[in-house]
Amino acid sequence: MAKIKCQVDQCACSVCHVLQRSDWRVLAGDDLAILSSGVAMRHYRAGETIYWMGDANRGIHCVSSGLVGVRKIDAEGNSVLLRLGYPGDTLGYRSFLMGSEHKTSAETLEPTALCHVRPETVAQLLERNPSLGLQFLRRASDELEQAHHAIFQSVTLSNRQRFVHLLLVLARRHGRPRPDGSRTIRLPLSRGDLASMIGTRHETLSRIIGRLEADGVANFSGRLVHVPKLDALAEELEPGMAA
Repeated sequence: MAKIKCQVDQCACSVCHVLQRSDWRVLAGDDLAILSSGVAMRHYRAGETIYWMGDANRGIHCVSSGLVGVRKIDAEGNSVLLRLGYPGDTLGYRSFLMGSEHKTSAETLEPTALCHVRPETVAQLLERNPSLGLQFLRRASDELEQAHHAIFQSVTLSNRQRFVHLLLVLARRHGRPRPDGSRTIRLPLSRGDLASMIGTRHETLSRIIGRLEADGVANFSGRLVHVPKLDALAEELEPGMAA
């Protein structure tokens, strides 16, 4: 992991390419200058750990590029992928606001650049600009809503439907249309992580994939998925679909 200290005139947050997608977009003027002075950019290879569950919080991370997996690990060491962090997303803000250790672990899933904001800088900005705290509250509320939605899905949808829903979500960011109207999705996750995200076992996911291929809904080759008709994939979620 390489670390680069950011100076205001070198990598000012005011000209950051993900600023308007991030929680820091509520800042301006002197507040952005304070943020820039308290930032260090860190570059990670795929598979590196940013922080472990139980580590003390040493600031907040903003994803500049790449992809991050946020995980929960049980007492036996089993890992469950909870969500993905994309450019503009903020990591570690909840444990910072709670004054506690990290409740999750964060790992890079591909080469990633993160901007680490020192805790004293975050504290100063929260005191100067209440809009930043409100923005963190909005993000926490959104994540809670997503968690409620996942619980609802686990009760109301079959394993197949939950996997199809996940494919459709991934298609928005990782899908590419083809001239014939079909779509390819380059999955950023292993099958083990895909299974954990829908709350099932790897073996169950393999059977679901086999049935989707047999039904002509999607074809899988490693992490590459070919979907002949995206509408047909979406119709899997329609009410009344056969189990």
